[in-house]
Amino acid sequence: MRKDTRNMVCYANPATPEDLDWIFGREIDSYTPQYAVARQTLEQWYGVNPDGFSILTMNGCRIGHLTILPLRPNILESFDQGTIVERDIRADCIYTPTEKHLTRNLYIESIIAGSSHAHSTLPIKALTCLARDFVPLISAICDPANLENVYALAASGSGERFMKGLGFDQLKSSQQRAGQHALYVARFSTLRDNIGALYNRRLKTTGKSVPSPFWRGLG
Repeated sequence: MRKDTRNMVCYANPATPEDLDWIFGREIDSYTPQYAVARQTLEQWYGVNPDGFSILTMNGCRIGHLTILPLRPNILESFDQGTIVERDIRADCIYTPTEKHLTRNLYIESIIAGSSHAHSTLPIKALTCLARDFVPLISAICDPANLENVYALAASGSGERFMKGLGFDQLKSSQQRAGQHALYVARFSTLRDNIGALYNRRLKTTGKSVPSPFWRGLG
């Protein structure tokens, strides 16, 4: 019997080293072994800056994860040009927590919410959670006032449509990139405003009117 998740709340929590095996397994399942980042690479990234690793939980159970990397300018240029793939991002290409004031660009390495075996409301609740906590999650990695752009790859057609709806524009097509996935970029201010609007619409749809203070005073 499926558990009723309608009244359950999803939370985004900092990932621990013990979560890395689970994250790796989810990426293997979702992206296939060919495109998933190696377990060792995840550990190296986490070792340099764990602040970009988040676990989504509901009723104490893990249902998804979010991985964001604050990339240094040199690696970002190569990644932008399509000459390298995710697996080529080394630990020294990522800003450390003490350098968060230097971060100008973020790369969303992975968002996985729910599963093919879970109740259909889980992905919606997980994405609502990410929308609600978007600015706090970003603030853990960098100073939002200094952030310029957010980058992401399109892993599927539905993901591509979702990113375009949030304000992402294509920089490089899949044919122009070594990893065969199109690269997208969005201005942080545009992404923040669009996600905030989507979250507010979601609140109206569910009949809730709880304000989200995270969208105020940031620009």
